[in-house]
Amino acid sequence: MFRLGFRMLVALVAAVSLSAQSAVAQSAPGSSAAAAGAAVRLSASVRVRAESWDWFDAGPAGKYSYAHALARVAAARATGRWQWRLEGAVPVLMGLPNDATLPAPAGQLGLGSTLYAANDAQRTVASAFVKQAFVRWSGGGRSLLRVGRFEFSDGAERAAADPTLAAVKAQRVSQRLLGPFGFSAVGRSFDGAHLAADRKGTNFTIAAMRPTAGAFRVDAQPGLKVNVAYAAIARGMRSASGEQDLRLFGLWYGDERGTVPVDNRAAAARTADRSAVEVVTLGGHWAAIRKVGKAKFDAVAWGAVQGGAWGRQDHAANAVALEGGVQHGALPWGTWVRVGVLRTSGDGASADDRHETFFQALPTPRVYARMPFYNMMNSSETFVTAQAKPHAKVTLRAGLHGLRLTEKTDLWYLGGGAFDDRVFGFAGRPASGSTALARVMDLSLAWQPNARLAVELYGASARGGAVVQGVYGGSRDARFVYLETTLSR
Repeated sequence: MFRLGFRMLVALVAAVSLSAQSAVAQSAPGSSAAAAGAAVRLSASVRVRAESWDWFDAGPAGKYSYAHALARVAAARATGRWQWRLEGAVPVLMGLPNDATLPAPAGQLGLGSTLYAANDAQRTVASAFVKQAFVRWSGGGRSLLRVGRFEFSDGAERAAADPTLAAVKAQRVSQRLLGPFGFSAVGRSFDGAHLAADRKGTNFTIAAMRPTAGAFRVDAQPGLKVNVAYAAIARGMRSASGEQDLRLFGLWYGDERGTVPVDNRAAAARTADRSAVEVVTLGGHWAAIRKVGKAKFDAVAWGAVQGGAWGRQDHAANAVALEGGVQHGALPWGTWVRVGVLRTSGDGASADDRHETFFQALPTPRVYARMPFYNMMNSSETFVTAQAKPHAKVTLRAGLHGLRLTEKTDLWYLGGGAFDDRVFGFAGRPASGSTALARVMDLSLAWQPNARLAVELYGASARGGAVVQGVYGGSRDARFVYLETTLSR
């Protein structure tokens, strides 16, 4: 399987290189295809990442390294108001650990173990699938309709004019509940329809979709029996001193897979409950930038409430995040400092008929958990981050995070949602009667010398609290390091 995947990867990269050269030649001045504006545009990217884990001092099983690559090749064409896009992907996983899973409650010791389990206990595996395939109609730049398979992110309905506000939305608003899980080895797409319209500065978005498999599983071609409906109204306001961005949204999530749900009930109760999970989320965000002299201040407020059915239980949950930051001309390298707090509800009683753990649906969790051993379920976090650019092509980012569980009778949750029809998509570890999860320090260096090449080095260390100590017998520390290179054209 690996040889087949490797050959497909090489063949795709070679084909894109040759095709791109041909496309450049066709689009040169005087080319009739370029003049007609109807040439097929070819693009491609190859991302290679090497990761190393030391999972909360869990012994030799928790110390391992592996690598993975993801090649994407796309063809697109626009004719008048109609466009189409066809994109294929080839993920390759190499050297996954085959001994990084311990008996409960320890479970899987990091993402390498998750990848190994999700791919039928294969250390090296590859596949090929259709990443995107859609037709799009654009109504004069004010409306669009996409039908087919595509990537989708909540919170990205409106493009901000201010670059700092755009960065705030990308890093702290978008993909909290719906996202392509782009950091994962494979990612996810959505099959369905997406309609958006802009009227007098207000964006209206409606989408009805089903997620594909993927994320951790290389066979990402099938769709899943999970239904998603999303609607949002977003509006922006600009002035001489700043810009604001507001959104109200609703999300319906219906899981018909019949997998065993992950929650704080006894295993027998969960196993016997294969009823559908149906959760409705209503929420919104406000993000703003304001210039005051040489300083630029930003603020974000995000919140949501949930209701519905968690199998046989009633579901009611909530979440809120408040953040702020500042950039000042007196700080070196354009340093940007931000602070924030997050609280999402947990379940305080495991034996009643009410489920109160906030459900994160289908997010890209790594955007909000850069060391990916937690997510936004039964979670309370305080953080401070700093971002600086010592060079026009280099970005440094550092953070300190204090992590606690909201309810000590609930679980420590991990994961990013449904990725196949066999498991629920989230995992849970016992809280051990405590809420102290961990303190995390992380640092990243990103170098982008040109539009085609991007390199990132990331490292993080987590000091486990009483929750971690209860699961891993007193062990405390975890470390995660990766080096990633992305080539695109």
